[in-house]
Amino acid sequence: MKNSRTALNGRSAFSIVLKNGVSAVALGALAAALAMPAVAQDAPAADPDVTEVVVTGQRAQIKTAQKLKKDAEVVVDSVTAVDIGALPDRSVAEALQRVSGLQIQRASEARDPIRMTAEGGGVVIRGLTWVRSETNGRDIFSAKNGRSLSFEDVSADLLSGIDVYKNPSADMIEGGIGGTVNLRTRLPFDAKGRVLAGTLDSTYGDLQEEYNNSFSAMYSDRWDTSIGEIGLLLNYSDATIGNRTDVIGISKYNPAETAAGEDVFVPDSLGWRSIDWTQKRQAGAVAVQWRPNDAWEFSLQAFHSKATPKNTEYNAGFYNDLGDISTLYTSPDNGVTRTETPSAATYTYDSNGVWTGGTVYDAAVTANTRYGEDEKTTTDVSLNARWYVSEKLTLWGDFQYLKSKADVLSNTVFIQVEGRPDVNLDLTGKMPTIEIIDAGTLDDPSTYWYAAAMDHIEKNDATQYSARVDGRYDFDDAGWLKTFKFGARATDRDYVTRQSNYNWGFLSRQYWGGGAGTFLDEAGSGELYTFNNFMHGDVPVPGNVWFPAASLVNQGTQHTYEALAAANTSGWGWTPAGDSWFTDGTRGGINNQTEETKAVYGLFRLEADNLWEGKTIDGNIGVRIVKTETAADGFVVTTAPTTSATCVTNCAPFNNAVTFGAPTYAVTGGTDYTDVLPSLNIRLKYSDQLQFRFAASKAMVRPEMSWLAPYTTLGSSFTIDTAGLLTNYAYTGTGGNPNLKPVEANQYDLTAEWYFAPTSSLTIAIFRKDMENYIYTETGVEQYTNNGVTLDFNVSRYVNGSESGQVDGFEIAYNQFYDFLPGALSGFGVQANYTKINSSGGRNPIANVFDGNQITGANLSGLPLEGMSEDSYNLALIYEKYGISARLAYNWRSKYLYTTSAANVNRPMWADDFGQLDGSVFYSVTPKVKVGIQATNLGQEPAYTLVSSDLSKPLDTQFYSATKTDRRIALVLRAAF
Repeated sequence: MKNSRTALNGRSAFSIVLKNGVSAVALGALAAALAMPAVAQDAPAADPDVTEVVVTGQRAQIKTAQKLKKDAEVVVDSVTAVDIGALPDRSVAEALQRVSGLQIQRASEARDPIRMTAEGGGVVIRGLTWVRSETNGRDIFSAKNGRSLSFEDVSADLLSGIDVYKNPSADMIEGGIGGTVNLRTRLPFDAKGRVLAGTLDSTYGDLQEEYNNSFSAMYSDRWDTSIGEIGLLLNYSDATIGNRTDVIGISKYNPAETAAGEDVFVPDSLGWRSIDWTQKRQAGAVAVQWRPNDAWEFSLQAFHSKATPKNTEYNAGFYNDLGDISTLYTSPDNGVTRTETPSAATYTYDSNGVWTGGTVYDAAVTANTRYGEDEKTTTDVSLNARWYVSEKLTLWGDFQYLKSKADVLSNTVFIQVEGRPDVNLDLTGKMPTIEIIDAGTLDDPSTYWYAAAMDHIEKNDATQYSARVDGRYDFDDAGWLKTFKFGARATDRDYVTRQSNYNWGFLSRQYWGGGAGTFLDEAGSGELYTFNNFMHGDVPVPGNVWFPAASLVNQGTQHTYEALAAANTSGWGWTPAGDSWFTDGTRGGINNQTEETKAVYGLFRLEADNLWEGKTIDGNIGVRIVKTETAADGFVVTTAPTTSATCVTNCAPFNNAVTFGAPTYAVTGGTDYTDVLPSLNIRLKYSDQLQFRFAASKAMVRPEMSWLAPYTTLGSSFTIDTAGLLTNYAYTGTGGNPNLKPVEANQYDLTAEWYFAPTSSLTIAIFRKDMENYIYTETGVEQYTNNGVTLDFNVSRYVNGSESGQVDGFEIAYNQFYDFLPGALSGFGVQANYTKINSSGGRNPIANVFDGNQITGANLSGLPLEGMSEDSYNLALIYEKYGISARLAYNWRSKYLYTTSAANVNRPMWADDFGQLDGSVFYSVTPKVKVGIQATNLGQEPAYTLVSSDLSKPLDTQFYSATKTDRRIALVLRAAF
């Protein structure tokens, strides 16, 4: 069953042209370059009447990035900030999306794609989410993310550049199959003297209707003293960003049958929400350099970042009188005669039987207010020493202390309304529409009762110490062997996660029962939310709905509990999660792990000037060997057997389970493994302008820390008929696996690079990755003994599976300023790139093995890898002249799989094709001062999410939601003295 909104899935005409024509164009251009490398845009003779082109702003950024790529010994792309605080985009993630082969995820969490971030989040390299993050070539990670960094937590103002390594050499730290993103901060010796710089900006979001202000400042200087040259750099950034996200959508679709016997798909519900998100991000960096003499150099770098995102969400939804829209019958298909409800008679469907709308009579209204707050901090202190022992030998050492913390709170209160309106729903247009026929008592807070509450808390910590020693020996110039690099590195990491489950509980009643309701006006904690300017006015707001007040949920769960104490009348009620959950093994609680690594490497750099017709061939060959040792603490938790029937016959399995009981006991686990990672990088310099590369390496990525927890849950189920006969039973379990090994890949790159001017190039890269040791779940028999009884449990657990996979594709990138054009036209330039990715085989990971829906989703056959778009491109028109620096940039990526099992929906969820237009204009008031405007999401295009409702046909998708976020306009002032 294909997407019922085919117009939303169609690829843009430009992407189709690129897909079909880009290879021929690129190969033709490179063929011309091979034939005439000496005359390709040769610089003309100097003309005294021609004004010299001054390289500033975007020209300087492109020139620096191009030189880094051209001179590198590995396959790398860079984004630079030549001007202080002037990364080309507002954030790290937004800047990375411009690089060929890179894509970003705009949702906060892949399993919860409804909620979008202001700046984009997860980074995907060549279709793979296994991305290693670094700062200045050192480890960086978030306690919330485990091994990777939340790039939205990093202040772009502190960076001098970003390097993306796509195929490593042996001297690079292991841990990324997709690639490595290295964030570079500034050092005082980078500048010739004193630098004082700063930025101010104010950003307005047209949905949030608020101004968010940010500033940064940097001071750097260097001095000659009696003890040598000393440099000091101080950098601070205080940024507040925000956006509002408006969403309208449905839930998954369920199979049903009309009165005429037609098979159809009808959704659970339809609703809309607004999410107001704001983040304050503070970051500071200090760097000290000391060069006592020509033989020694020392540096101390300290970095601290704190991000505190907060969000308030108002969410309302409609259901029918039986609990959901898709319940067409008074009883399920269990042999009982079915009767179609009045609602079903009004429903319409497309040619594939997918629901497109209709009237829902007596629609039940559920509204909830959700508050979320994170506090994420990262501290990095690193000391480096470099010793130039002789003209041929250099040694350097590095020590790093890294600390990350992440506290997470989610707090929600749900209400329901006594009066039920009739509602018209229509999914056939570009946007869904909702029309309330009879609002009933929606305007009256006395008709809403408190239905439920839910909270979730996390307190995660990660600490790592690392040390490394490296050296380089330079051989005589006469031979082809130029240098030998060698080194060793060791790390020691402690990682602790403390997480509650999503703790849902009754308050007073539900539509399907639960006692008398406690009404909103009785507690006095409600507010009427009007959804002003909803979806930029593209979707009329159905009507006024009351919500639990934001003040009820944003002051902590204890405040919520005390305020709603009188509403806790359901019999068992809701009690918020607390610190006791982190020590109670029966509720998941705490995961305490350690990981130690020891690595050594050796690398030879080679160069031959006249090996083939005067051409230069250089490169490196090396090997890295790393040993990893892990240890972890956890629990085995057993649920006691329960059944409402009394067993009379064939009761041994049930009695054994009763005797076995419900033991909970602590366990430990761990493993060690050694990886040998060879690498080869060869470059052919065909001319000063044209060069080719071949790279081959073996890479690995370690399992996520949460997957290694030795936590196991055991349980049993029984079927007993009315006569007391036990007809069926099962002993089952789920668990992590502390013995997991890393995913591995053999990866290959072939590139052609034509640099026909300092700011102009055409490059092509063809890549392939062959992967194995995918981590997924399998079920096996495990024996457990308690109270003298031994039972065989079928336990689903993370494993390194036997299935292999392959990812391949190509990238093409083109940059050029048209300096040969006359007058003002010579300031124009273009940046463009396109990436094509194919994949086969492989398996998607499971975020939480204790969620059976995730196991089901990950085991669906035929699904692509999560986060992988087959096609993506960037197109930017740039201008640099007369003090003006302008850019209009469009980024597009094709449909991709968010997750194999989205939260609550428990179905595969997809992001549809999406493109975004951004722009900026800066003017140099003086050589030291710039003012400008940066605009994000100029086109205000909606992002569509799709759902795979039929698990037997997971590639068939239906409309799930439409999302709109702010158009953001920022006024910026930059100065450097």
